[in-house]
Amino acid sequence: MNYQISVNDGARIHTGQEGETLFQALTRQGLFIPTACGGQGKCGLCRLKIQSPPPPTEAEKRLLKDDELADGLRLACQCIIRGSLDISIPEAYYSIGAYQVKITKKVPLTRDILLLGCQALEPKFIRTEAGSWMQWEIPPSGTDREPYLRSFSLASDPANRRNLEFIIRRTPCGKGTAWIFEQAKLGDTLTLRGPNGDFRLHATDKRAIFIAGGSGLSAIRSILLDMRTRKIHKPAELFFGAVSRRDLYLLDELQGLERDLPDFKFIPALSAPLPQDDWQGETGLITAVVDRHYSDCSKLEAYLCGSPGMLDACIKVLKDKGMPEDSIYFDKFV
Repeated sequence: MNYQISVNDGARIHTGQEGETLFQALTRQGLFIPTACGGQGKCGLCRLKIQSPPPPTEAEKRLLKDDELADGLRLACQCIIRGSLDISIPEAYYSIGAYQVKITKKVPLTRDILLLGCQALEPKFIRTEAGSWMQWEIPPSGTDREPYLRSFSLASDPANRRNLEFIIRRTPCGKGTAWIFEQAKLGDTLTLRGPNGDFRLHATDKRAIFIAGGSGLSAIRSILLDMRTRKIHKPAELFFGAVSRRDLYLLDELQGLERDLPDFKFIPALSAPLPQDDWQGETGLITAVVDRHYSDCSKLEAYLCGSPGMLDACIKVLKDKGMPEDSIYFDKFV
């Protein structure tokens, strides 16, 4: 049985089949709600407002705040269609495009991180934004029938709308990254959807602190390349944390940005350098390195990309040094 889904006070009408999730219904009709987990109730990105919402699921209680739940926010992947629905979503969701691309390069950067390049096929040009992420539709394998939906941050300069790059880390037991690392070949085609997300450079006169760990460099690299192309003068430091020397990458490029961007400094740090690394740079957890560099962060802003644990620790250090919470922007991996 089909039910009506009214979007933004009837501005658009969709339909949903009884028993499917709201996420599935909208995706089937070409309305792509942001997700980083493919609708598995792990990321919390597919949030939207429902009039007279159903009781929250355990996943929604875990991923949404109490005031958000009270205000009618729910996760599209958790809402099972049992009747007609009235929902509210940002109008920007209708501007998310679907793009056919082919893989043009796979460059290993570390033991478990690679740089993957894609070229647009149809349409010929992709609308992207520095700091945004694209949802990938990865071919299923084995007995799976549905494609895997995975999200990766743009790593390239958005000025190049034909060729995109992504820095991707292999996820243990992850089916999506297993396909990328083991099966994806040059020339393979797939669908990307985006741009998604609200992680971006803000037009302020504040000095910026960029902090990245692992593949979290992806979105920050995109922002820095965009700053170079658009000649944005913003004083900034980039702290890039890794375990040992073999876990660092793109060092020559990042050091080159010190020449290209006025008042920009690149600060790599190793938490456990090996004896053979002969490391002369910063050491310790990235939070400790940041802590040593600043005494007062009240007039600064920060852009963070990395694991939830790293981000939580960095946010605490920055807030302890006086940085307002609304000056901390982050892209948290799930």
